[in-house]
Amino acid sequence: MKIINLIAENVKKLTAVDITPTENMVRITGKNGAGKSSILDSITMALLGGKAIPSTPIKKGKDKGKIIIDLGDHVITRSFTKENSYLKIESKNGALIKSPQAFLDRIVGNISFDPLEFLNNESRKQRDILLNILGVDVDAIDAKEKRLRDERTIVGRDRDRAKALHEETKINLQDLPDEEIDGGVLSSRLIEAINYNTSIDAEHTANEALKESAKKDLERIKTIGEDLSTLRDRVNEMESRMIFLEKDVKEKKASYLATKVRLLDTPKKDAGEIQKQMETVEITNAQIRGKREWRRVREEFQRLNEIYDSMSKQISDIANERAEALTGKTMPVEGLSFDDGGLLYNGIPLDMASDGEKLMVSLGISMALNPTLRVLRIKDGSLLDPTNREIINSMIKEKDFQLWYESVSTDSDVGILIEEGEITKIDGVQVTLTPKSNATPITAKASQDGSASSIGAEEDWPTVETSKPKPEDEGW
Repeated sequence: MKIINLIAENVKKLTAVDITPTENMVRITGKNGAGKSSILDSITMALLGGKAIPSTPIKKGKDKGKIIIDLGDHVITRSFTKENSYLKIESKNGALIKSPQAFLDRIVGNISFDPLEFLNNESRKQRDILLNILGVDVDAIDAKEKRLRDERTIVGRDRDRAKALHEETKINLQDLPDEEIDGGVLSSRLIEAINYNTSIDAEHTANEALKESAKKDLERIKTIGEDLSTLRDRVNEMESRMIFLEKDVKEKKASYLATKVRLLDTPKKDAGEIQKQMETVEITNAQIRGKREWRRVREEFQRLNEIYDSMSKQISDIANERAEALTGKTMPVEGLSFDDGGLLYNGIPLDMASDGEKLMVSLGISMALNPTLRVLRIKDGSLLDPTNREIINSMIKEKDFQLWYESVSTDSDVGILIEEGEITKIDGVQVTLTPKSNATPITAKASQDGSASSIGAEEDWPTVETSKPKPEDEGW
């Protein structure tokens, strides 16, 4: 269902226009203030009523206004006086629709949706519009994902700090013991070693003294031998003494040799190493404590990393929840999806897509919003370059939609040129103004004197309303 004919008289800035489109794209051109927007507004005023109608819909200086839209099977007439608004819908067979606004509410989608304005919305707003079209509520899913992402961010910061600390404290600790060294024990061991070594030294000294003693005995024996000839009277005594001393020497020698062998086979304890350990015990213990802290930090990092990975999996599961919420739903544009931040097109944020892709997405959504009355509007069509106009033209022809758009331009060779509330040229051809509003293909007509006298006749007004209409009929 599309607009076959539009007539508007004394509405906003319009004097009288009559348009019968023959193409899918209806371009309204002219200078600012000429009345271009009034044509597009007439469409929404006639179809939506209620808040779409401004407080003063009638052209300044006039008492009455009228909009007639022919949809083929039905003709919609919305007329205005200074006090009231009236709505009449008549089918082609002449029957009147009893609840006209309710009828329009059923067939009219969101005729006010402008694809270009949609692209100017922030990403979250675009996403909400799409979800509203699909009838999907993911607020609870979004809240859950936001909570998880916030919690994961905190865990991630703690994990990264633990990782950095783990790397900073990582030193060559593989040869260190796990427990700290007791300095008191080392001190006792040092005293024990010193005492032990002292006793060994004393034995060495005593043994050497034994040797020296034996040497002296030998010297005495020699002396005694030399004096033997003069000491015959003492020979018996001396011989006995000599035998004794010889025996004593042998015993001392045997004892000396045995002790010498034993001492040579008995190494001293390394007191120097113990003393060296005592000098470095605090450094070593600090390293051992560092090793314990390094292990603790590593375990904390591993724990936080497991929590982070678990939260990441939960966030991935939320994407599956969204997918389940969309089960049975058909996206208005192939490749369109969404996440918490906004819309995605082929997996990338829509605001990162090309201008042409953005336009195709917004048009697809606009079409989804108007499935029955297949009419779209673009107010600021001056933003459309030739490439974008071609994209739009191709899409609306393919989907069999009708697009009304305005552009600020003085080029009268293309589109419907509006000047001072009237159509003066169509595709560069001068329009002859006539007093009646008989629809002909892409025709614009107005009264000769500019007063739109045709709406002064009572028979042109809806007869089903004689006073202010009921709210359900007016959409107020």
